[in-house]
Formats: sequence, C-alpha cells, structure tokens
Amino acid sequence: MLAEKKRIIRTNYCGIRHSKRLPKLLSRRSGCAALLFFLLHQMATARPGDESIFLDDIPVILSASRLSQPINETPVAVTIIDRQMIKDSGAWDLSEVFRLVPGMYVAYHADPYFSADSTVAYHGMVTTTTSDRMQVLIDGRSVYASLFGGVNWSDLPIVLDDIERIEVIRGPDSASYGANSYSGVINIITRHPAETQGKTLSMAFGNGRKEAIFRYGGKTGALSYRLTASLREDQGEDDRIKRPTSVFTFWNLNKYDNKTIQNLNLRADYQVNSADTMEFQFGYNGGPREVGEYNNVSAISRQAENHFEMLHWRRALEGGGELSVQAFHTVERVYARLKDSDGVSDGDAILRRYDLEVQHTFSPFQNARLVWGGSVRYDQTYAPYYLGVGDNQYLYGDFPYHLRRFFGNLEWRARPDLIFNVGGMIENNTYTGTDTTPRFAVNWHVQPGHTLRLSHSRATRSPSVYEKVYDSYWRSANLYPGLPEMQTERVKSTELGYLGKYGKLDMDFRLFYDDYSQLIDVRNKRSAANGNLNAGTAVMRGYELQLKAQLTDKTRLIYGLSGGGVKSNNVNGVVYSDSLPKYSHSLMLSHKANDQWSGSLVAYQVAQTKFNATDYNPIENRGYYIDGNRRVDGRINYQFKVGGRSAECSLIAQNLADARYFEYRHDNELPGRALRLNFKLDL
Repeated sequence: MLAEKKRIIRTNYCGIRHSKRLPKLLSRRSGCAALLFFLLHQMATARPGDESIFLDDIPVILSASRLSQPINETPVAVTIIDRQMIKDSGAWDLSEVFRLVPGMYVAYHADPYFSADSTVAYHGMVTTTTSDRMQVLIDGRSVYASLFGGVNWSDLPIVLDDIERIEVIRGPDSASYGANSYSGVINIITRHPAETQGKTLSMAFGNGRKEAIFRYGGKTGALSYRLTASLREDQGEDDRIKRPTSVFTFWNLNKYDNKTIQNLNLRADYQVNSADTMEFQFGYNGGPREVGEYNNVSAISRQAENHFEMLHWRRALEGGGELSVQAFHTVERVYARLKDSDGVSDGDAILRRYDLEVQHTFSPFQNARLVWGGSVRYDQTYAPYYLGVGDNQYLYGDFPYHLRRFFGNLEWRARPDLIFNVGGMIENNTYTGTDTTPRFAVNWHVQPGHTLRLSHSRATRSPSVYEKVYDSYWRSANLYPGLPEMQTERVKSTELGYLGKYGKLDMDFRLFYDDYSQLIDVRNKRSAANGNLNAGTAVMRGYELQLKAQLTDKTRLIYGLSGGGVKSNNVNGVVYSDSLPKYSHSLMLSHKANDQWSGSLVAYQVAQTKFNATDYNPIENRGYYIDGNRRVDGRINYQFKVGGRSAECSLIAQNLADARYFEYRHDNELPGRALRLNFKLDL
C-alpha cells in the first residue's frame, strides 16, 4: 500500500506561452461540432493495443471522480502539488502554494471583515473575499465554511510539513462533490503516520514571523500514529501602505491582521486485519486574531477556537473493490468584541457540522468500475452580529441546514485506448431543494503518451447562510414580499484537454467554456427591488497549460500559464466582466547541487485584474483595474548531520525585489521583501 502511495505522488504539472486567439476557439460551436465528429471517427477506426502501453509511469489521481485513476484517464483536469513542490515554493501560508496552479488567483490577507485571511479563487468570478465557489477538502473532509462560504485558511488545523500532496481539480466537479464544487475542488491529502515516525523539531524566524513545530510519530503493533503541535506568530501586512493610491487616511493604512496560531493534530491508523483499516483524526486550531480596518468594523479582541474529529473505516473487497464509511464533526468558534459605527458589539460566532458518508467501489461488469454512495450532513450556524439583518428577530437565532446526497460515477474502458466516465449527483438541501449535476467525459489515448479528453458537466452552488438570511430579509412583509425565493447558482462547463509526453517534458493543455447563470447577489438593494436575486449571468472562455520538465536528474522546471476572459450582462451593477486576468504565469526552477545543497527560484506574474466594483474612484486614483504585478521568491537549503541526526537549514526570501503592488483592491498591499530562516532537526 505504501509503495503504491509513493508511486502516486511522483509528479506534478504546469504551462507555456499564451495566444490571444486561444480563448475564442471554444466560442465557435460549429468548429467544436466538426472537431467532435472527427474525434469520434478516429476513435471508431483506430487500432487499439494493450492498455498498459498508455499508462506507463503515469501518476494516479484519487480525487477527480472518487475512483483511483491515472491522470490521463480522469474526467477533469487536475494539478498535483507534491511535497517537494510545497517545499521548493518557500510558502509561509498554505494559501500561497496555490499561486502555482494555472487559473488560480491568490490575494494575500484580502478579507478585512471576518477573518483577515487570504483569498484563493479559481477562475476569478470573485465578488467577495470569501471566494465561495470552490470546494476544499482535507482527506475528504469538507472545510467549506457555512457562514459566508469559502475557507478560512489560517483557521485550518494543519501544518505544511504534514501534507503529502494536494490535488487541485481545475473545473466544476459537482458530479463528485456536490454543490459548492462550482468552479473547482482542492483536496489536501495528509501523510500516513507510517511515513512520519520518530521525533522532529522545526523552527522558523523572519520578518514579523516565527514558528515552532514539534512532531512525534510512533507505532504499536498494527497501530501507527502521528502527533503534531505548533505555535505561530504572524505580524501580517505592514501597518502602513508604502505606495498609497490616495491621500485619504483610509487608503494609507493596511488591515489589522496579526495572528497567533496554535495547532494540535493527531492522526492514527489501525490495521484491524488484512481487509479492514480504521483511521482517526483530531485537530485543534486556536489563538488571538486581529481583524478589521481603520474607520470601519474592527475587533477590540478576537479569539478563534476550532476543532474536528473524524473516523474513517475502509474494507478491501475482492476484485479491487472497497467499502468505506466516514464520519466527522467540526466546531468553529469565534469570541469577539467588535467596534463599529454603532459602538461595541458582540461578534461571537459558532459553526457546527456533522457529516456521515458511505461509499462503495466495485466492478459491475468486465472493463468497468463503479463508485457510488451517499451522505447526510447537518450544519448549525450562530452569528448574531453577521446575521442580524434589520429588525427581524428570527434572524438572530441558530440556522439549521440539512443536506442529503446520492452520487455515482461509472468508468468504462470500451477499448484499451478509449475510456468513458459517466456520473452525477442528486442533492437535496434545506435552502434550495433538489438539484441534479451530471457529467460525461471521454478520454482517448491517441498514441502512447498522448491523450485527448472531451467532457461536459453541470454544477451548482448553494447559498451560504449569510445569503439565505438576506434572502429572507428582502422577502419580508415590509420590503419585497413578492420576491421569488433564491435558487442555486448554475454552470454548464465544456472542456477539451490534451495530455502529452515529449521525452522529459510532460504537458497538460485545456480549453474551457463555462456558461454561468442564476448568479446570486443579495447585498445590492437593486437586485431585490428589480425582483431577482439570481439575475447574474456570465460566459467564461479560456485556456490553461501546465509543463513539467525534468531537465536533468537534479534539475526540475515547472511552469504554468492561464488566460481568458469573462463576458457578463453585469445586471444591477454587479460586475463579473473582466474578473479573470487576461493571463497569469508561474515558474519554478529547482536544483539539487549535491547531497547537501539545493535551491529553488519561483516567479509569478499576473495581468491587471478587476474584482471589486466598489473600489472604483478615479478622483482618488483608484481605477477600474488593479495593476498587474510580478514577484520573485528564492530558497537555499543545506542538509547536514547533528550528532548523527538528520538536520536541514533553509534561507527563504519572498518578494526578493521588494515589489510593492496591490492584490484584490487598492488598499491591499502585499508585504515587502520578507526573509526567514527555517531549521529542522530529527531528534
């Protein structure tokens, strides 16, 4: 099992030059129809061989369809971020590693209102900092927040060194993971305790940052376990903006975003017998957190306390099948005193989640595999300050949310070179009723090392608790009682992808066409007054390219590129147009000089970006776009022995050129050059 797991994580992917003509290709429907006809004709006349010739040294994906599949047979595009890639990136926050994913937009500490956390959004479409259109999982456990949607990255009970790999599904995947897997899915997979035996101490010191991590891994008979404890202090952004766009004080000051993060994480795996395994996880994250901004809502005091418990049972079945049951419980707490224009308010919030999922994988007939199952979830949200809208006292209580899901995906190898994936999910929730999200994909191995993928899927996003409360508020008797009840957001997504191997170069290229409808807007009175909170529409066309090149045995190059555009009716003044950068690049070059010295250089470039319509004010020098930016990070690592024990020391420099630029809006300035020293010792 461990040998297979190590084989799974050996590779990752990235991209190349862009062309302005590429995003237009999928808009030509007649051209697509002709291409589809050509592909089907070629499939019908090709001469297949043994499937093993198409799968040599191909990494395996666990998340795309809930089936374990080679990356060139998944129904959606996937980026793998492995352990070495995380290490070479020099990332401080977990959110930072996603800058390496084509099509991903990351803004450092963009949220000033609830968590002072980073925004991680796939394919733009960001109207709020919470980035609520992407599902995030840790070992299959959803950490998508119920209050505003999205993820509070600093509140996750996990440290970077405990991550085995991250699988990023680039595109809608509601067929596998339901509503809120609307634009993509991130699945963070932690290391097995058997791979983290012994004691390890890690320490980091740098500009406004310091951290200590202790990890202990042990084994007793068939039980292996790992305990990780960490303490982090992070001073966040500079207090003052170095290059403000306005003379007004508000636009000269950064947010309050200092953090102290205490983490405790336990994972234990028990091999009951030859067929059954039990996995238990517990995690805690807590500590004081600043939030807010000058002359606006800010915290006099704020304390986070989050924990989860998860139990996962698996049974291996004959013929390669598996039966699994997973249950978890999560509690997210915030104790806060908030200062705003009305004085001091109680900002406490409690979010609870209970989830139970059953999944069965088997082969229903020759050359086919089927995964199917279902889950139930119960969420309860208490946040009077954030959910108290108007004078409606009902809005001050706990908000229950029930979710029931049934899913399935059939993989059928019609021929050794031709694979079909057909799947979908039926989902029922308290807020919007029942939805069905199907997907169809075909992968054709044209030749060994060259695969074409054509897929079409539909996905949804359910309203957050905050949006549902506003929906009830606008439809109250004294406002707009005839307003239709809010529905789910919807997207129809079509993709044409290519995966190829050229010697030491791996390539992953895709064209996509996403048609969004029923986009939700509850904050704008115009939407309620005009009688539709689901009036927004948008069409997104674009391309993505990932390249991985093993230049030598010691040198690796990883490159990513994405680009495209968004067109929208921008109804009621909610702007979606241009909310996708025209292009973005990422480049990582890593080299191992010898057994002791290694290093990496990482560069990012993002074109001008438009996200926040309320930010526009030409009189104060805030234009329609946030200017494009470039950034370079570097890392030097030295491995050595201390008393016969393995040790390593790393010097990491983020934003080497001390570039001062804005992300998301004109008062969110990235910190300048940040140096830190990391030290790690096996005890």
